[in-house]
Amino acid sequence: MNEDEERRALIHTFYQIYRPLQKSSGLRYHMHFDIYGNNLIEIWEYEGERKGRCICKVKEDTEIACYQRAIEMLESYSGKETVRHEKRAG
Repeated sequence: MNEDEERRALIHTFYQIYRPLQKSSGLRYHMHFDIYGNNLIEIWEYEGERKGRCICKVKEDTEIACYQRAIEMLESYSGKETVRHEKRAG
């Protein structure tokens, strides 16, 4: 797999994880990538228009590394959300 294919696969995976969480938890993201290595992904919880806590802040040298780390953090967050909802129900 070349770099472009890997990048596309990571972006696809990121959005597969992010979109359901966005709807259930009111998430919003901010991303910035440039050729100088100033790569950033931030994901915040929102309640209406009110900004809540930051659940992901990733700064890496490459866009691919940013997406990989953000995916790991979203997977961790989604596990915590599942536990939190199960405790409320039980």
